[in-house]
Amino acid sequence: IETMTNKKEFEIPFSGLKLGSHSFDFKIEDSFFEDYKLEELNNVDVSIAVHLEKKTNMLVLKFELAGQIALICDRCTDQFIQPINHDFDLIVRFSDITDQSDNEELLILSHNDHTISLDDYFHEFVLLSLPTKRAHSDIEDCNQETISKIEEMGYYSSEEEIEIDPRWADLKKIKTKK
Repeated sequence: IETMTNKKEFEIPFSGLKLGSHSFDFKIEDSFFEDYKLEELNNVDVSIAVHLEKKTNMLVLKFELAGQIALICDRCTDQFIQPINHDFDLIVRFSDITDQSDNEELLILSHNDHTISLDDYFHEFVLLSLPTKRAHSDIEDCNQETISKIEEMGYYSSEEEIEIDPRWADLKKIKTKK
């Protein structure tokens, strides 16, 4: 099976590194996600700085993601630019027993491994950086024609406050109290 991206470019050969800190920079673009069949991600422009601290018995990796991705607005279906700016950590331990840990921030590699492949982590980190509600930050930036059509159909109203069941109204007071 031929892959669209060169997975080797997302590997770090850690065995030849001296103890101490090392930095690596990676660039993620649309072609990176072709293998994952994610058509909803467009105009991907994300830089990932990886800071690796090599210790005698482990590797500590810090990932800094910065950039932007074009997404489709859940409200108006127009495209908008979503900034990406997140940090993630990963600890790599070495063991002859390479059963995977339940801890998502811990990777266990064999003592025989000499490189760490980061492509799956990059994929996961980019997806985790995306908001669950994908919409323009301000409804005024949405396609107003689409918003008007939705309001005409009675599905959404930007001006009318949703009436709250009186049994739950007191809970809302508690939630907004500071």
